[in-house]
Amino acid sequence: MKENLKEQIQLEAKRQMITWGYSKTTIRSVATACKIGVGTMYTYFKSKDELISSFMLDDWRKCIAEMEGVSCTDPKVFLGKVQETLLKFIHKYETLFRDNDAIRAFAEVFSERHMQLRSRLAKVIMPICSKIEESDKELFAEHIAESIIRWSMEGKDFDRQYKIIEKLI
Repeated sequence: MKENLKEQIQLEAKRQMITWGYSKTTIRSVATACKIGVGTMYTYFKSKDELISSFMLDDWRKCIAEMEGVSCTDPKVFLGKVQETLLKFIHKYETLFRDNDAIRAFAEVFSERHMQLRSRLAKVIMPICSKIEESDKELFAEHIAESIIRWSMEGKDFDRQYKIIEKLI
């Protein structure tokens, strides 16, 4: 077997997904580009959706690690850096997020994934919620996380949106 074949498959699938879109990226097209058989592809990934999820999850973990690495006590600067990191992830997969075929394919799991995303971001945000009563910190962090997700997806200006929550932090 080729060295780093799984990584090569993921890179090729990501390239095809961004270039051609969800529908035109197939297990067969990725296998052909990697010069391996379709059966070998299924050794690593059970489906195209699992393949897509694998490389997106790898990038998401890097994104979270970068967010967790932000060491700043100023809530505005901290949240700005969190949003900036999230925006890099969103822009990386913008074509996939706007692809109607991908949207249909992932519609069943979208709500669950959105809640997981919000919850994970809330854990990153929780430390800056120092003015919030302990019993409300989790809810407030979830609210900020949801706000940052929406601002990012809608392309809203961070500074203007931050004014909405700055008095509470």
